[in-house]
Amino acid sequence: MKKSLLSFVLFSLANLAKAQSYSALENYSFGWYIQYMENLVELQDGNILTSTRLFNVDATGHYTDDYGYCFLKLNREDATIMDSVFLSDGYINYHLLEPNPTGDGYLFINQVYDSVTGSNFMKIRHFQDDLVFDDNVVVPLIDTLNGGADLFLMEEESFIMVSHDGHGSHTIQRFSFDGTLMGRAVYPESDLGLISLGIKVWSESPKEYVLWCYTPSSPQSFYYSILDSQLNLMETIALEHSAQYPNVYFWHHENAIESIDDITYLLATPYQKNFLNGNTQRGVQVTIRDKATHTNQKTVYFPLINQTNSNSPYIIGVRQAEDGNIFLAYADLSGDNQLSVVMLDANLSVLWQEYYLNLGEWDYARCMKLLKNDGIGIVGSRSSAPRAFALFVNNDYDSLDEQGIAVRPYVYWPNPTQSELHLHYSPDVQPARIELYDLQGRLLQTQTQGLERLSLEGLSDGQYLMKVTLKDGKTFIDKVVKE
Repeated sequence: MKKSLLSFVLFSLANLAKAQSYSALENYSFGWYIQYMENLVELQDGNILTSTRLFNVDATGHYTDDYGYCFLKLNREDATIMDSVFLSDGYINYHLLEPNPTGDGYLFINQVYDSVTGSNFMKIRHFQDDLVFDDNVVVPLIDTLNGGADLFLMEEESFIMVSHDGHGSHTIQRFSFDGTLMGRAVYPESDLGLISLGIKVWSESPKEYVLWCYTPSSPQSFYYSILDSQLNLMETIALEHSAQYPNVYFWHHENAIESIDDITYLLATPYQKNFLNGNTQRGVQVTIRDKATHTNQKTVYFPLINQTNSNSPYIIGVRQAEDGNIFLAYADLSGDNQLSVVMLDANLSVLWQEYYLNLGEWDYARCMKLLKNDGIGIVGSRSSAPRAFALFVNNDYDSLDEQGIAVRPYVYWPNPTQSELHLHYSPDVQPARIELYDLQGRLLQTQTQGLERLSLEGLSDGQYLMKVTLKDGKTFIDKVVKE
């Protein structure tokens, strides 16, 4: 089975502010920067709403104060911006953006901290597809949680908020949609770990949750804890470097867990394999694990294309769609700026894998969610810059047009290079020819064999154009630099 891509777009909010209806953002175009593009929701009209936190930067480049939240409505077909709204707020934090479980519009929920009074409260706002926010409910919170809200989990009749106090203690609270506190538990770092990363439903009957955390300074750095329906701690699993897990490291903060059924779950983590000859291999692994024993039942590895850099990959998300297939999205920090999306079947057999190379060096994907018709949406941003991106992938390939999509079915490195480029292609494509041109359009060389490498030996330092032609006739042109 192939996949289809709906759209991939990189955009500068500062530039689009003048082209779109950005009257609110236009007023802040000299100082605001994106902090995190971290949420998305599929609207009833089929389009996508994303949300980001904005903060101010003074003339010297230092962060000064918070501005608020920007919401962008994106066209599902081409990711163009259809509408936007800006909510001013004196204290911005991680927030919940989800459809209202009652079926009436959507909910935006965030925690607010008043630094003057040292008090915390929560705002619950309701809105429709027209992005008009109403029903602003303000709820005082019990604790002074300077660290702010880390996580939210939406349920049918309530939502769960996980907060920390900046010193390792976690407060887990359940609220009704009118702000009524329905349950509360506080756990120290010794029980759960230091930094909370995610919370999901672990089982439906009986109702249980899984909360995962990590502690950078601990050899048992990655923890996941099982909570019962009343948020009581039932079990904590600490994964560490040992004979049982020789090729896994858990220090990175973007690990992902997905419950499959009553007996198994998915765990996606970075890994590092150490060989006897001193070489190492880094990448991402996905394992199916047993809920009772937490042992591996099956593992599949996705090594990074460029193994010469010591930086690690990070997990964007792993999710199982309604059809049983599994989406994995990850990116690396090795300098290739590679974002990869993989579809696997329920037995972890790879159906397809695609690479996306339009990310900048400091562009981070922050959120991945399942969409209708078994697709996914990914949003991200570059912190301290007016830059964000969205990627929508859909498995219903027959009904979608793939033309005009900015995606390369291969990766190439290093760029710049002193001698040659290496190319790695997606499993479902076959290259036919590589041509190299100068910037005046003159053909310098053609290569039809050994298409995993392109030599630039004998050429002067400077910029060139590499044209890759696939056997299906598609062509791609990339700028390469010799130095």
